[in-house]
Amino acid sequence: MNENPSMNQASREASVVTPEHVMLRFQTAGLGSRAAAQLIDTVILFLVNLTVFIVIGIVIFGRKDNFFLDADNYAFAIGLFLIFVLNFGYFLFLEALWSGQTVGKRWMGIRVIRDNGQPATFLSSTIRNLFRIIDGLPSGYFLGALVSFFHPRDKRIGDLVAGTIVVVEGGGRTGLFQKNKRKKAESLASFQEPLLLTESQKQSFTREDWVLLSTFMTRQATLSEDKKLELGRQLASMLQKKLDYKEEHAVSGEPLLFLQQLYRTLEREWTLGK
Repeated sequence: MNENPSMNQASREASVVTPEHVMLRFQTAGLGSRAAAQLIDTVILFLVNLTVFIVIGIVIFGRKDNFFLDADNYAFAIGLFLIFVLNFGYFLFLEALWSGQTVGKRWMGIRVIRDNGQPATFLSSTIRNLFRIIDGLPSGYFLGALVSFFHPRDKRIGDLVAGTIVVVEGGGRTGLFQKNKRKKAESLASFQEPLLLTESQKQSFTREDWVLLSTFMTRQATLSEDKKLELGRQLASMLQKKLDYKEEHAVSGEPLLFLQQLYRTLEREWTLGK
């Protein structure tokens, strides 16, 4: 994907144009949704840390012998190391392995992606989370929040360095509003029979293709009929060639129907666990 520099700063939307000349608009996640996601993750980490501290206390202070014995020192050191790994690794590994989301981000319906619209990588997630230390200065993520507030794409310092952006899934509202919107799009597709695709066709369908398809499905209600049909034809043609779908006349004649059927066919596979 190639990034389009144009962006509506008033509505906080970033535009990305794919090589197939399909434009996607992502609504960036503002301070409110990001702060709420951070609060949820912080509560989870607090409970985990509290549990670790309790276990360490039981191991160390539950012993009748001296605290300064080597076994107790090792237990204390291991506990501190475990706490560090949990607090740093929570954001790093969840974002890298859970398609740019933590528990808080998933609950709020937001996601970390790269500037070109592709999913966040392990490297980009590592970089943005290393800079949490700087974003957290002097306390309470003040510096990160300040930079995000004035940046046209709601980026904190870690996002600027890592080349990432936090967006609202499907371009809609966050949280329950976004989930309701996604369910509405899925309900439209549920009336359509799924396509019969071979395993090789399914394997040729990538995550980037799913992002294109699911974004179109969730945003089509906000498009005019002409714009929806125009984008639908472009996307249907591109996916038809990608899948080597033989019934080309059906795709060109009813592109929106084809996209709904394709969404219906692949939704369970691509939304499993999300």
